[in-house]
Amino acid sequence: RNSTTQQHPRSPRIISFIISASKMSMRMPAPTICFVIITILLLSCIRPASSFCLLPSNSAITRTPTEIGMSSGDPSLQATMSLTSAAVERAMAAAEHEAKANGWKVTIAFCDAGGMPLQVKRLDGAFPASFDIGVGKAKTAAHFCRPTGQLESAANVSDGSSRTALLSAPYVLMRGGLPVLINGICVGAVGVSGVRPEEDEQVALAAVSVLDSIASRL
Repeated sequence: RNSTTQQHPRSPRIISFIISASKMSMRMPAPTICFVIITILLLSCIRPASSFCLLPSNSAITRTPTEIGMSSGDPSLQATMSLTSAAVERAMAAAEHEAKANGWKVTIAFCDAGGMPLQVKRLDGAFPASFDIGVGKAKTAAHFCRPTGQLESAANVSDGSSRTALLSAPYVLMRGGLPVLINGICVGAVGVSGVRPEEDEQVALAAVSVLDSIASRL
């Protein structure tokens, strides 16, 4: 650590006092001279409080969570939630039950708010491409914070018009992906692939319904 040594701010006054005292000592009695010497010695030992505080030249100030915006009512940061493995397993069970009850061979994928997979299950008989498509639908729903069916509708040509620019985005713009929203904030998503678009979405909805039920009890 680097520190800077500064000259005592009272040094000039003390030196001047010593010179003056020495000139007067010739006319002063011995007890007075002793008193003056003791006083000078005491003054020379006194240092301002700031001189004892040595700060490194590269010191930094750390802030507490309250100071950076986590205090109550401060809008700087926003509280959120995340999907746990236990919640995903319950939602997966509901989606799988919905698929099997209808005889649908699908892949079911869950991801977090960042689009990273949390759990993926390819049911028996689901075609291989359904794995990547299901994961892609979940990621797309999480990143856009909306159902992928809305994006598909925007990209498809309808009455001679469409949002074809969406096709250049690296996402799966196919119905069957749904975001998981808690208090208006996306905490994850589910994507399903393997059957017709509306059937994929029906399986995904079964999973989201379970997660919504869990969130409503928090």
